[in-house]
Order: sequence, then structure tokens, then C-alpha cells
Amino acid sequence: MKSITRIPTALTLLMLLLFAPSAATAQAGNVSVTIRFYDQTVYFPDSDIYVKVTVQNESPDAYRFRLADRRVFNLDFAVRTMTNRLLERAPQFTTQRTAHQQVFYREITIAPGERFSFVENLAEYVRIPRSGMYVIEAAFYPELAQGPGERPRIESNRLTLSVRPGTAGRPPIDELLDAETTEILRRHPMPPDQVVEHTIGARQQGQWDRFFLYIDLEELLRADPARERRYLRLSEQDRRTELEEFRDDLRRERTDEDIILVPETYEIVRTEYTPERGTVVVDKRFRFPDYTELKRYTYQLERRDQIWVIVGYNVAQLGTTE
Repeated sequence: MKSITRIPTALTLLMLLLFAPSAATAQAGNVSVTIRFYDQTVYFPDSDIYVKVTVQNESPDAYRFRLADRRVFNLDFAVRTMTNRLLERAPQFTTQRTAHQQVFYREITIAPGERFSFVENLAEYVRIPRSGMYVIEAAFYPELAQGPGERPRIESNRLTLSVRPGTAGRPPIDELLDAETTEILRRHPMPPDQVVEHTIGARQQGQWDRFFLYIDLEELLRADPARERRYLRLSEQDRRTELEEFRDDLRRERTDEDIILVPETYEIVRTEYTPERGTVVVDKRFRFPDYTELKRYTYQLERRDQIWVIVGYNVAQLGTTE
């Protein structure tokens, strides 16, 4: 990825960026990629930051490229501080890029003079831990960023991002009640492995409200690209309705079977975490009439206001026994 030239002072770099065109086109042959903020607003460290990516064909011939269902195989972002320090990638980006999986894509053809655009959430690519001024660049991979060796890429223009102190918050959800005592359930500070144990145990006992207590439903819903695109088009009120319908579908076991499947036994294999992110690996045994299935679950967690919550998971098959 193209590097940003180091400047002696942060102030000098800031002045150059502020007086540069905000949507300058970066050329790669006769095809260019530009980025701009989709709905520019006030951003906080936990904000969703939507970026519109436009691929434009300025050649006399048609341009074809592969567009993956999961855009992480087409796109990468580099976000740097004003002292040119590169920020870490978001855990979900690394997980999706490195997981052994089949990549589904469709071929897109852009006629001469035409353009193709899509919107991505920067927060799913790069972790922005604190307020400050940042510089954003994107790299577009027309043949997908997968496989060994260097892949063809087109680099974008630069954007300046201002992140303010504070928190953006998340859409509120209804309070959860204990089905037996009717008391409001409260989250308590626990290590990531205990949060996962609580969630699995609640599912084994059929206690749905306790099962949902430490799960971020919005993150779970948006893990599927098609569901996420539909969700992002909704109003805030419709998003609340969508989340409630998603929770109801989970209760009725009509979606996301892997996370609601009840194991006969399970074992915590490994727990790793930093002050803000955590990973818990669990081996589960599922007994069926004719065989027992073994699966390895990798739960991703985030720490919010001293509380660890589950924001995603992956499943790998370990085989079966009679």
C-alpha cells in the first residue's frame, strides 16, 4: 500500500491536508478509485463511519472486476495519525480475511465513462481507539485480495477524519427480565471466558433472556452482508423493529443456527484479550441419534464500560464420532 511521506510536524501535515482537494482522484491506468464520507457527521471513537467508494472507468474500453459479497476481499483501509502512525486493523477484518472459506463474488462491468459505487463501514476495517485527527486511504483489489503473492490494486485519494472525544452510543434495546423472578437482568463485570460460559449455560437451560444478556444483537445481525445492507437502509425506529424481529427469530430457532444450537458438553480451550478486545475458543459436542458432532467456536468480544459483550463468532468442524 502506498505510504504517506513523513512530515516534520503534525501541524504542517494538517495544513497540507486541509488545503488539498477532499476528493482528489487517484489514477491507476485509466481506472480510478475515490473515497468520500457517505453521511458526514460528528464522529466519536465508537462511531460507525460510512465511506462511499467509487470505481470510475475513464478508458475507451469496458472495465471488468470481481465484486465479493464480503467487501473485505475487495477493499482495505489505511488510517494514520498526524504523526504517520498506522492504526491497527479491526479484529473482524483480520478474522474474515484469514479464515479458510470460499469467497463468493460477481463480475461487474463498467462501460467507458461510467462508475460503480458502494458504501462500507470504516469501523469494520480499522479500530480507532481515541479522539484525534486521522488520514484515510483505501486500496481497491479488482481481482480480490486473496491467495499468495501480490494482487493488483488501485489506491484512492486521501480523506481527513476528525474524531471527537466521547461516545456515539448504540440503538437502545428493551430491558431483559428474568423469566422466573421478573426482575430486570443486569450485566456485571466478568472476564471474557465467564461471559461465554454464562451465555452457553443459559442456552443449555433454555433461559433466553439470560442468553441474550451479553450478546450484541446488532453486531450479530450485521455479520451477514445481505442483512447488513438492508439494515443500514432502515430508519432508527425500523432498526429497532428489525432487531426485535431478529431476536424473535433466534428464540424460534429460525436463523443463525450455530449460535443457538445446544451442546451436550463444552470446554473452554483458550482465552486471549487486550483491554478492549477478547477472543474465547470453545470446543462443543453435539449429540444426535446416530452420531456426535464436534465443533470449535471462536467468540469475539468487546469491552464496553467495563462489561465484556459478544460481538461475533466463527465455527469450524472438528469431525464426528459414533
